[in-house]
Amino acid sequence: PSNVSVVDPETMTEVTKITTGSMPHGSRLSPDGLFQYSVAMMSGELFEIDALELKVSRVLDLENNMMTNDKKESMMSSMVEMKHSMVKPTWVIPHPKENIAYIAGNGSNEVIEVNLDKWEVSDRFKTGKGPYNLEITPNGKLLIGTIKSEGKTAIWNLENKQELAVIKNTTSVSHGIAISSDSKYAFISVEGIGGEPGIVDVIDLNSYELVSSVKVGKQAGGIAFWKKEI
Repeated sequence: PSNVSVVDPETMTEVTKITTGSMPHGSRLSPDGLFQYSVAMMSGELFEIDALELKVSRVLDLENNMMTNDKKESMMSSMVEMKHSMVKPTWVIPHPKENIAYIAGNGSNEVIEVNLDKWEVSDRFKTGKGPYNLEITPNGKLLIGTIKSEGKTAIWNLENKQELAVIKNTTSVSHGIAISSDSKYAFISVEGIGGEPGIVDVIDLNSYELVSSVKVGKQAGGIAFWKKEI
């Protein structure tokens, strides 16, 4: 088992560590700021942390669709019966408008939909090889995913789960995703291999086309979008 760190952003100090599963991956707060979600890549679990109490509130097994609501029993089971997940989840993103979360199954080549009210897997749909990061447009209409092992970015319509486009990125190893606040553009950080520069690709979410790219530092990983208020 590993930890999720809670950091005070003003003083940049670690407030506490919360034990979750093996190899935590991804970290996103719910739109209301009350819960934090992450996945454990090696043990194949989704963790929900109460952002006020700073404790794990629920754990979901993403392979067996098991519902584990009791905090202590869930945590003990996770720690004692550690397994090597075939799903290998790497990212979770809560929907901005609905009580649903989407998870990248990096090992099982799928996106997993979780109903957060019922705390159970509600859908699964296949992707290319090695989905890694996921983001949802602020308007809640599109799901964007990096297909890391193929160097591609995929776009789905969340209303019917239809794959709208698969776009080849400028270089290899597609990684992070950021979406503009107007839901018009996706910014994809692409690592490259070896001495290749990292690249940020810009995808138009109306035409589903790669419209620009810029070289950045090597092994470009995470990326965020910031809109300056005037």
